[in-house]
Amino acid sequence: MGNRCKVYFVVPDYYATRPKACMNGWGSVFLNIASDGLALPCHEARQLPGITFPNVRDHDVRWIWHESPGFNAYRGDEWMKEPCRSCPEKTKDFGGCRCQAYMLTGDATNTDPVCDLSPNHHLITDVVEKAQVPGQPVKVHPIVFRDDKGSRKLSEKGQPETTPVG
Repeated sequence: MGNRCKVYFVVPDYYATRPKACMNGWGSVFLNIASDGLALPCHEARQLPGITFPNVRDHDVRWIWHESPGFNAYRGDEWMKEPCRSCPEKTKDFGGCRCQAYMLTGDATNTDPVCDLSPNHHLITDVVEKAQVPGQPVKVHPIVFRDDKGSRKLSEKGQPETTPVG
């Protein structure tokens, strides 16, 4: 697409010491409209509790982008806790990924645990350390393409088995 379109997707980097600027900053450049019309500042944002996202059937995109509580929830730094609030990197990484913070800590306003300044950084380092030990059981989650055949195959097999790695 040349300079007309940028694709933002943040790959988790559990070997980093600082979080990535998820979606280049919440509600700063990215707008996802889901198939049900829900407008999201991130493709995974609908999982965050306590945030209501607008629907394009009910609001125009200008209002969604500028005024909606969902798109304004994590803009700026008023929402940030320490150590993010006083960190000089906050204008570069925006506190990291809100969805990752939520999924790993249960609170989307926590510092992304990838950051080594996070009080929850051990959640990352413990898993990385465990993954380095040969023979440790690791859950394997194969990619299942969502068509009729693939969905039936997953429902017949159930959850993926735990497989030793190394």
